[in-house]
Order: sequence, then C-alpha cells, then structure tokens
Amino acid sequence: MASGVTERRRGGLWGHHDFLRLWAGQSASLVGGEVTVVAMPFIAIELLDASAAQVGIMVALGRLPSILYLFAGAWTDRTRRRPILIWTDFGRAAMLVTIPVLFLFDALALGWLFVTVFVVGVLRVLFETAYRSYLPSLIGRENLAEGNSKLQLSESVGRSAGPGLAGLLIAAGSAALVIIIDVVTYLFSAVACLFIRKREEAPPADEERPNVLASIWEGMRWVFTQPLLRPIVLSTGFYTFFVTGVMETLYFLFLIRELHLSAGWVGAILAVGGIGAIIGAWLSPRFMRHWGPGPLLLWSTIIGNGALLLVPLAGGPIWAVIAMLAASQLVVDLFVQVYMVNQLTLQQSITPDHLQGRVIATMWSVALGLAPVGAVVSGFLAETFGIREVILASSLIGVLAPVLLLSMSPVRRLNKMPDAPVS
Repeated sequence: MASGVTERRRGGLWGHHDFLRLWAGQSASLVGGEVTVVAMPFIAIELLDASAAQVGIMVALGRLPSILYLFAGAWTDRTRRRPILIWTDFGRAAMLVTIPVLFLFDALALGWLFVTVFVVGVLRVLFETAYRSYLPSLIGRENLAEGNSKLQLSESVGRSAGPGLAGLLIAAGSAALVIIIDVVTYLFSAVACLFIRKREEAPPADEERPNVLASIWEGMRWVFTQPLLRPIVLSTGFYTFFVTGVMETLYFLFLIRELHLSAGWVGAILAVGGIGAIIGAWLSPRFMRHWGPGPLLLWSTIIGNGALLLVPLAGGPIWAVIAMLAASQLVVDLFVQVYMVNQLTLQQSITPDHLQGRVIATMWSVALGLAPVGAVVSGFLAETFGIREVILASSLIGVLAPVLLLSMSPVRRLNKMPDAPVS
C-alpha cells in the first residue's frame, strides 16, 4: 500500500483514477461545447437570418442564467455535488438534440433557439458551480494547482479543436447538424462521472444550516471582505461586461458581415487561440512557481487584455486581417488560461470547505451577471454606431479597468499561494 501511495504522489494526478474520469468527461464535453459556440451564431445568422439585435438577445439569454449562480452556490453547498454533474450533462444533451431534429423536419425557429440557449445556460450554471466546488474534496487542496491546470488544458484543447472542427463541418454541411457532436460529448461526460468511485461526504443536516438567503449573504460577505478576492471579482466584472458581454457578442457578426470571412477562416482563427490556450494552461503552474500568483495575475491581465485591441484595428488585405485576428486570439487565450488557473487555485485555496460553492457562485454571479446586459446593449449600440466602433470602445474599457483595479490591490504583492483556507 505504501508503494502505491508513493507511486501516486510521484505521478501526480495521473494516478488519481477518479480525477482522470472527471477530466476525460470534461475534455470531451468541452470540445463539443466549442463546436456549439461556433455553430449557434451560424444557425441564427445564416439559417434563420437573425439581425444584430436578435443575435444580441440570443447571446444574452444564454448568459442570463448567470444571475442564478448565487442560488446554485447555496444549493450545491447543501447537497452532494457529483449527482448534479451527471444530470446536468444529461439535461444539456436532451435540449441540444432538439435543434438538429427540428432542422431535419424544417421546424427550427429562432424562438426555439432562444429557449434552448437559456435552458442550456441554466444547466451550465448548476454544472459549473458543482464542478468547481467538488474539485477540492475530490483531489485535495495540495493538488489544486495541478488539477486546475489539467482542466484548463482540456478547455484549451477544446477551444483549439472545437472551432476548427466546427468550421470544417459547417462548410461541408449544415450548422444545425453539427450540434450532434455536442450532444454525444455531454452523454460521454455524464457516463464518466457515473464511474467516479470516491464517496462524497454528505453536507450538514438541515438544522445546522441557515436559510437560503442567509447562506447566500454569508458567501457574498466573505468574498467582498476578503482583500484578495474583492479586486479580482470587480476587475472580472468590468471584463465580462465590456469584453464577454459586448465585444464577444459582436465578434462573429464583425468577422462574417464586416470582414466577410468564411466559416473555415473563423474556425481557423479560433483554433489558433486554442493553441495559445493549451500553452497557457500548460505553463501556468510553472509561471506561478517562478513569479508568484499575484504578479502573474496582474501581468497576464495587462498582456492578455492589451491584445484585444488588435480586433477592432484589423483591416487591409485579407492576409493582414487574418494575421491580426489570429495573433489576438493566440495572445488573449494564452494569458486568459494563465489568469484562470492562478485565480481559481487562489480562490479554492483560501476558501473554507463549507463556503466553496457559495464563494464560486458569488465570484461568477458578479463577474458574469453583467454579461447578458452587455450582450443586449451590444446589438442596439452596433446598429446605432457600427460594429467596429462599439468593439473598439468596449475593448479599450475592458483593457484599462481590470489593470487599474489589480495594480492598486494587495493581489500584486502575493508571492506565494496561501497554505490553508483563510477564516
């Protein structure tokens, strides 16, 4: 037995079979998810002739469930988390399979697309809250940096392989039928989670817990009084409103209608970003050990956010446009992964076990809750001022605000990861 423990420690999480099951399921579903990210705008724009405002509404509906993170966090701290992972995967597969079925019967409508992205968004919120709060108990805090790095690596591979695969398949057939790939990967993820063997401890009995609103408030108060987490969540809020909410909503419209890029080129540009994300996820733990989590969070924000400005500046001959967009994707996605691995590891490391779900929910509800507003506003702003102009303004604010917040906070002086949760 002792030799087995030594082997596991030497091999890191490569010897942790339950983590490998979780990782395999996530790796598959992330590839499928990225295929859907590319396919959905093409379904709305090319198959259903959606306007800029309608695309903004669709994106907003997909992100609107972010307001449920607070309730999801309180709930996941009150129940076992693995069952949530399983049934939310099955639920997303069931919703998404309706798109190719309705398309084959010539019954697919924009209204049903709105319903689907909203329901899938709700299930995503439940999955992500349970998934991130489940990880520390599954692998132990000492393995969080490695676990987060591997999981972010999966996201990076998905972002590299998924868009390119989607672009090729859309060019060869129909965007609606491409969604089947995502359905299959969600089913695979659910089955992989079913085979996790480690027993998950039951949460405290009902009489030991405050009511839901008091539980939510406890998590929010902890985040906003924690000097390391407060500037992170505020800077992320600015980023998600102006970049995730406004800029990313208009990104596909900008590439398709203003720059006149084909599905193949769109997929290729996003795939380049995926390569950068793979590099970033792989290098993150090494960067963190060398520079420390605080300085790394600040500099990954400065460099990664700065590269966003290449998007609205893209112009000239087609090779120059593609080169600028690909360079932006490469740098942005690389440093987003560096940021995410370090931020998640810091967050999980300093958070007590009984608050994991609520802290994750608070961070993400504040950070992502503004994205749907930005998505709705983006469509109307684009129709008034122009797509390129709105992207330029939003990228400038999305670059500057997070950099200023982090540079003036104690985060930049954090040279090593805390060893234990902060009470």
